[in-house]
Amino acid sequence: MLQRERADYAGCAAICRQLGEPLIGTAPTAAVGWLLIEHPGPWPAFGLPQDVPVPIARFADHALEHGVRTQLIRRPDRTGRQIGAPTVMVGGGAPGHRWLERRTLTDPQALGELDPARIARSSPPGFGTPVDTALLVCTHGRREVCCAKFGGPVARALAARFGPVVWETTHVGGDRFAANLVVLPTGAYYGRLDPDDAVRVAEAALSDRVALDRFRGSAGLPAAAQAAECLLRRALGAVEESAVRYVDQRDDDGEAHGSDTAAEDQSASAAYRVHRVRFDVTGLGAHTVTLARHEATCPRLTSCSAGTVETPTGYRLLGIAGPLADPAGARMVTAGA
Repeated sequence: MLQRERADYAGCAAICRQLGEPLIGTAPTAAVGWLLIEHPGPWPAFGLPQDVPVPIARFADHALEHGVRTQLIRRPDRTGRQIGAPTVMVGGGAPGHRWLERRTLTDPQALGELDPARIARSSPPGFGTPVDTALLVCTHGRREVCCAKFGGPVARALAARFGPVVWETTHVGGDRFAANLVVLPTGAYYGRLDPDDAVRVAEAALSDRVALDRFRGSAGLPAAAQAAECLLRRALGAVEESAVRYVDQRDDDGEAHGSDTAAEDQSASAAYRVHRVRFDVTGLGAHTVTLARHEATCPRLTSCSAGTVETPTGYRLLGIAGPLADPAGARMVTAGA
C-alpha cells in the first residue's frame, strides 16, 4: 500500500504522482473532432444535462459516431454560471491543419449546417469566427473527484493569467493524470499539472510550443504514435508544435529486441507488440520511431469514482531512424490507455 504523503494527495491522481507514472501515449485515440457546448452546470457524471436543447443533444450523439468528442464548458469564475445564449465551438481537421470555430448559438437548429462525418478531414466550414486557441481544464467532480480537486485550482490560475481563452470542462480522459489540460485546436493533452506548471505549459502552448515534460500526446493519433511523437520530440528537442507531423504507423507482433533489459523483461511477457511510426520533421526530413508495447508490472488505481484498477501499457524505445543518430540505450516508459 502506498503511503499518503499528505491528506490532500489521496486518490488515483496521488498514486499516479507518487509513482511518477510517465504521461506519454495517453490522450484519447478516437477524438478526431470537438464539439464544445457552454453550460453552467451542474454536470452529470455521464451524458448531457436534461436542459440541453434536443437538437444539440441529437447532433452530439450523431457526431460521436464520427469521432467528434462533446465537451461541456464554462468560465472558471461565477460568471460561468450565468449564461444566456451559449457559446458553441466546433473543431476538426487533419493533424497539422486543425481548426476551431466559435459562435453564439441563438438557434440550436444551426448545428444542422454541419456534417460531423466531414469535420475530421475538412477545412474550416465557416460555422463561426475562427479561434486561435482554447484551453480546457477538466474540473468534472461528479465524474472524478480528483479532477475537481486538482483541476479547480489550475483553472482559476489559468483564468487569472490568460482570461477568456480558459474554460472548465467535463471529463477529458485520464482521471489519474489530474489536473488535465487540453489545448485546442491542436488536441495536445497535458497532465499532472499544478497551477504553476499549468501557467508555464499554457504560455508555451500560446506560443505554439509543446511543454514536453507534461505532454501526454496528441488526441486522435494511435496511442503508440502518441508515445513515439513524445519520444521523438524529446530526442530532437523539437518543441515547436508544427515541427513534427505524423505520417503513418506499422505494427508487428513479435519479440522485443535491443538491450539486456529487454531480454530480462521477456521473462515476464514473451510477446511484444512492435510499432514503427513515421514522422516528418521540419528541416530534418523523415524519421521512423520503433518502439515496443507491453503491459507494465504494477497495477494501480486509475479512477477513484469508478474504483478501477488497471495495469497501464508500457513502451520501450527501440530506435530512431533518420538524420539523428539513435539515442544511446533503450528506455522503459509506462503509459496508460
